[in-house]
Amino acid sequence: MAIMAYNYSSKSLFINIALALIAFAYVYRTISVRMIVFGVGTTHKNVNASGCSVFGKEIPEIQGCESIQVDPRTGLAYMACGNRGARMRWLDTKSKYNPIYEQFNDHVVVMDTKNNLKILKVLELTEGGIGGKMTLVPFQQDFRVHGFDIYWDNVDPEVLTFMFVNHQRSGNAISIFKHKIGSEYIQHIKTVRSHLLYSPNDVVATSRSTFYATNELAYTRGLMRKIEILLGMPWGYVVHYSHTGMFTKATDGIAYPNGITKSADGGTIYVAASSEPSVSMFKPKLDGTLELLSKQVFRDFVPDNISVDAKTGHILVAGFLNTLEMFRYNHEVLHGTSAQPAAGIRRLVPPKSPHRSFVEENILVHDGRLLPSTTAATIQRHGTAKRILLGSAMADHIAICNVNERMEHRARTSLI
Repeated sequence: MAIMAYNYSSKSLFINIALALIAFAYVYRTISVRMIVFGVGTTHKNVNASGCSVFGKEIPEIQGCESIQVDPRTGLAYMACGNRGARMRWLDTKSKYNPIYEQFNDHVVVMDTKNNLKILKVLELTEGGIGGKMTLVPFQQDFRVHGFDIYWDNVDPEVLTFMFVNHQRSGNAISIFKHKIGSEYIQHIKTVRSHLLYSPNDVVATSRSTFYATNELAYTRGLMRKIEILLGMPWGYVVHYSHTGMFTKATDGIAYPNGITKSADGGTIYVAASSEPSVSMFKPKLDGTLELLSKQVFRDFVPDNISVDAKTGHILVAGFLNTLEMFRYNHEVLHGTSAQPAAGIRRLVPPKSPHRSFVEENILVHDGRLLPSTTAATIQRHGTAKRILLGSAMADHIAICNVNERMEHRARTSLI
C-alpha cells in the first residue's frame, strides 16, 4: 500500500509540474506576443510626414476629434469633436472621472479643402408656438459622441444621414440625424438603444435607417476590462440594426472591435479589431449577419478607426505603434505628460476575390509629436486638392497631410 501511495503521489506531482510548465509557457508566450503588438520599448522615426502640419490649436472646437468622415462628392469633411476631459469617460475608465470637464453637447465641425470651418447646430423638432406649430429647438438629449458615419443616396442626394455613437447619461445609444448639405444644422430623427450595445465604439450606416455597430468589450470597467484588453480576449462583437427596428448580433468572437466602415458600393463591411490586431472583410447577408471573407493581421500595429477611399476602394487604417505609451498619454495629458505615442497609417488594398490576402502598405509614420494618440485617418479630395486628415480623441488639434508621390504610388511603400 505504501508503494502504491508513493507512485500515486509521484504521478500527481508530475502532472501538477507539467500543468504548471504548460501554464507558464502559455503566459510567457502571450505576454511576449502582446509586448510586440503594443510596441513596448520601440521608437519610431517619421516616414512621409514632411508634408503634414498641425491645424486648429487656436480653435476651441477642434479638440478631441476622434472620428472624421468625408463626403467624396463635395470634398467636405465632417468631424465629431468634443472636450478632451469629457472624453475620459470612455477612454480612461480606470481613473475617477472629474465632472469639471463634463460637456453634454459635443461639436460637429464641417471643413472644406481650404480649411474654412462651420460648426453645425444640433437641433430637434418639437411642438411650440401658436397652434402647436412644430419648431426647431436645440437637441434636448445628451450629445456625447464617439464614432459616427454619414450616408446619402440617389433618392435625395442633397440630404445626408448622420449616425452617431452617443454615450448618453441614460445609456449608450445610436443617434440618427439628417442634414441638408450647406445648411447650418443637423436635425434629430431618432435615438435607438439595445442591451446588446452596452459598449459601442463605432457605427457604419447601410441605409438611412439601418446600420452595423461595434460593441468593443464584454467588461466596461475594473480588472476584467484590463485583462480583456491586455490579453486580447475575443469577447467583442458587431451588432446589426434592421429596417424592422430589431438589434441582432451580426458576428462575434472579435478582440476589441473598434472602427467599422463599408466599401463605396456598400457591398462589403470592414471591421478593425484593436486587440487581435487586425482588419477583417465581411459580406453582409440578407439576415444581417456578416460572413468573413478575408483578414489582415498586423504584427506591431494596433488599428483604431478605418475609412475607405471612395475613388480607389483602398482602406486607410489609423493605428498605434506603441500602445502603452498611448495609454499613458491619454491618462496624463490633461495635467501635463512626457508621453509621445507614435502612430502610423496603413493602407490596405482589398483582395479581388474571397479568402485572398490584402496588400498592406505603410504610407505614414509620425513619432508622436505631430498628433499624439492618432485615432482617425480619412482622405479628402476635391478638384486638385488631395490630402489626409488625421484626428485624435485626446489631442487639442488635428493634422493635415498633403498626399505626395511616395504616398500615392503604393509600389514604393509596400510592406515586404
